[in-house]
Amino acid sequence: MLLTVLLLLLIARLIELETAIALIRNADWRWMIACFVVVQLQVLLSAIRWQVTAVRLGQVLSVPHAVREYYLATLGNLSLPGGITGDAARVYRNRDAAGVGKSAQSVLIERLAGQLALLVVTLGGWVLWPLLMDSAAPELGEKMILTALLLLVALVLVFRLVVRFAPPSVANFMAELGPSLYCAWWADRQWLVQGALSLGVVATYLAVFAICALALQHPLPFVGVVTIVPLVLLSMVIPISIGGWGVREAVAASLWPVLGMSAEAGVASSVLYGVISLLATIPGALWAALRPSDDRCL
Repeated sequence: MLLTVLLLLLIARLIELETAIALIRNADWRWMIACFVVVQLQVLLSAIRWQVTAVRLGQVLSVPHAVREYYLATLGNLSLPGGITGDAARVYRNRDAAGVGKSAQSVLIERLAGQLALLVVTLGGWVLWPLLMDSAAPELGEKMILTALLLLVALVLVFRLVVRFAPPSVANFMAELGPSLYCAWWADRQWLVQGALSLGVVATYLAVFAICALALQHPLPFVGVVTIVPLVLLSMVIPISIGGWGVREAVAASLWPVLGMSAEAGVASSVLYGVISLLATIPGALWAALRPSDDRCL
C-alpha cells in the first residue's frame, strides 16, 4: 500500500497534474458507458473460462454462479493488496463444490491461462514493433517482458522445490497440477476453448483502455493499442501494488510519448481505466455478496 502511494505521488510530481486532472474531468461520459459495458463482457468471458476449467476438473459450477463469484473476486483483486486476494476468496467461497484442493486448482489454472494469454499478446506486439512503429522498441518494454518471463521461470522453480521438499499434503497438491493442467488445457482439444476465451478476455482489456483514451479525446492509434497497451497491462501482473495502481500509471507515462502523445494523456487514460474497471465490478460484486450461494449447479 505504501509503495502504491509513493508511486502515485512521484508520478504527480513528474507530470503536469492539473493537465491530467482536466482531461479526466472533461471525459466523454458516452465512451465511459461503453467502457462499463465492455467490462461486463470481460467478466463474463473470464467467468466462463473458470467454469469450463472447473467442470473439466470435476467441480460443480454453473455459469451464473461463476459470473457472480468472478465479480466479487475481481473487485477484491482491484482494491486489495497483492492482486490475488479476490481469487483466494473465490477458492474459499467455492470450496464445498469439490474440496479446497480442486477449487484452488481451478482458480489457479484459470488465472494462469489469462496471464499467459496476456504475455503472448505482449510478445506478439513486441515482435511486430519494428514493422508497425517508426521508432525502435523502448528499453522499458524489453525489461518488462524479461521480468515477466523471469517470474514465470521462478514459478516453475518454486513449483519443483515445493513438490520435492514441502509437506506431503502441499506436495501432493502441487504434483496434481500437472495432470489437472493437461485435463483443463490439452485433453479433448481444450486448448481451442481456453485459447479463444483467454484471447477474448485480453481483447476486452485492450478495448477498455482504448475506449478510455477515446473518452479523453486523445485516441490511441491501432498500433499503440497492440504494442504499448499490452505492456501497460503487463505491468499490473507485478505484485507490488494495489490493483496495479502506480505501476500502471508510471509505465503509461513512459510509453505514451513514444506515440507522440503526452505523458499526461497516458496517466489520465490509465487512471480512468483503473477507476472504470473498479466501479464496473461493484454492482456484480454486490449481487454476489447478497445472493445466497445455492445455485452452484444450476
